[in-house]
Amino acid sequence: MRSFNRPEFSRRAFLGSLGASAALLPFLPMTETHAAEGPPLRLLMMFSSCGTNREGWLPSGGVDDFTLGPILSPLDSVKDEIIVVDGLRFNSGGAGNNHMAGPSKFTCGTGLLSGGEFSGGGDASSGWGGGTSIDQVYAENSGDTAFKSLELGVRVGGANPRTRLSYSGPNQPIPPESDPNQVFERLFAEFGQDQAVVAKLKAERRSVLDVVKAQTDALEQRIGQADRHKMQAHLEGLNEIEKRLTLESSCEVPTENGSIDAGATENYPEVTRLQMDLLTTAFACDLTRSATFMWNGSTSGQTFPWLGFSESHHDLSHEGDSNDGAQNKLVQINNWYAEQFAYLVNRMRDIPEGDGTMLDNTIIVWGNELGKGNSHTHKNIPIVMAGGRNAGIAPGRFLQYDDVAHNRLLVSVLNALGVDVNSYGETDNGTGGLSGLVP
Repeated sequence: MRSFNRPEFSRRAFLGSLGASAALLPFLPMTETHAAEGPPLRLLMMFSSCGTNREGWLPSGGVDDFTLGPILSPLDSVKDEIIVVDGLRFNSGGAGNNHMAGPSKFTCGTGLLSGGEFSGGGDASSGWGGGTSIDQVYAENSGDTAFKSLELGVRVGGANPRTRLSYSGPNQPIPPESDPNQVFERLFAEFGQDQAVVAKLKAERRSVLDVVKAQTDALEQRIGQADRHKMQAHLEGLNEIEKRLTLESSCEVPTENGSIDAGATENYPEVTRLQMDLLTTAFACDLTRSATFMWNGSTSGQTFPWLGFSESHHDLSHEGDSNDGAQNKLVQINNWYAEQFAYLVNRMRDIPEGDGTMLDNTIIVWGNELGKGNSHTHKNIPIVMAGGRNAGIAPGRFLQYDDVAHNRLLVSVLNALGVDVNSYGETDNGTGGLSGLVP
C-alpha cells in the first residue's frame, strides 16, 4: 500500500487504498452506501405447494389481536415477527394449468408462455414463465455481492415450470440447487474448513481498517476544508464497517459434516435445515442479498413418513373436504412446513445486526401455487411474511383483503426494498402497493 506521507500521494492513490482494503473484505463489501445506512436489506421468497386446508390455516381475531390456527401454531413463538396475509389472488392469464402457473405468478406476477413443451394434461401445455421474478429485480438493485442471488431447493424435481421460482427474464428460468453439499462448495469451498484461516481473514480486515484510518487522520491535516467533509464521510463509513465486523460474529464459515443424500425422502427434514443454515450464513456474510427457497415444486409428490403416513402431498390435497382423515393429514403437513418457517425466522432473529437483527433487515414472503388443492383455485393464496422492520414493514399483524391481486403485494415488497415500481407483472391490472401492508 502506498504511504500517505510520500509526496506523490493523490486522491486516486487514496481511493486505490480503499480498493485494497475492500479486497481483504471477502464477506463484507466496502460500499459507502451500506456502510452509511447500516446493514443491507434482503429479500427471501419461499414456496411450498398444493394449497392448504383453509380452516386450519386461517387465524381468528383482528389485525393486532389474532390467534393462529392449528397449521400456523408453530409460529406462536414468533407471532410478533410475522404478518399473515389473507384474501389475495393470482390474476388469470398465461398458459398451463394452475399448478404449473402458480410458481411463476407467485414471484413474477406473470403467467406462463404459450406454445411450449410442457404438458399439464389436456390442452394445458405451456412454456416457461413470461416475466422476471422480484428476487432478480431486487438482486439488480441491492448492490454488489459475491453472488448476485441464491436459489435453493429441497428435493426439487426436473426442469419444468413447476420447479422454478426465479426468472432472470421471460423464458429464462434459474434452477434451484437442492443439494446442500453443492451449495456449501459454491459458497464456502474457497475458504476451506480451517477456522484459523477464517480468523486470520477477519484479523486482516481489522488491520487494514486500522491502517487506513490512521493514514486518513494524517491526510486530513493536508487537505482543504471542502475535502475534509468528504474525508469525514469516508471515516464515518469506516467506523460503520468496523462496527459490522464486530457485530457479525455469525459470519462463520460452516463445517461440512460429510455428504448427505439430498434426494432421499427420509432426508427431507435434514436437508431443509441444512439449506436454511447455509442461507442464513450467506446472508450473515453478505454473500448475497436476494434468495429463493423452494420445497419440492408444485404438484408435490413428497411423502412424510416421519409424520406417520405414506400418502403423497398432492394426492391428499385432491381429497374431498368431507374426507376428515385426508384433511387432518393436510393440516399436519402444512403444520410441519410452518415449523420449518419458524426455525428460519428464529435463526434470523437471533443474529444481531446494527441496532437490530438480521430479521429486521430481511423481508421473507412464504407462499403457494394454490389456495386450495382439490379445487385448484388461485384465490385466497396462503401468504405469511416475516421480518422487514427496517424496510418499513410492521410485523405482528393479521391482514385480510377481499379478493385483491397478489401483484399489489409484489409492488409493496419492492417499494419497501427501495425499488420504485407502481405495477408488477404481465397479469397486473392495477397500480400501487397493497393497502395497509406498510403503515
